[in-house]
Amino acid sequence: MAKIVLKVSGMKCGGCENLVQDAVKSCAGVLSVIASHKAGTVEIDYDQTQTDLASVKKAITEKGFTVD
Repeated sequence: MAKIVLKVSGMKCGGCENLVQDAVKSCAGVLSVIASHKAGTVEIDYDQTQTDLASVKKAITEKGFTVD
């Protein structure tokens, strides 16, 4: 299990947080996700044997946000 905090640009409200959280949750092996538009971060707990960081980042960017 891995825990990571990513900087995400473009989140402006709770709706944006939900979009990011739903995108990350769609990745296999993601156990928990907490996005914060105020902090500009997303905190992710995931199983490294089921998904990788590149897949998580891709899911976020496909929703129109930038992972810094």
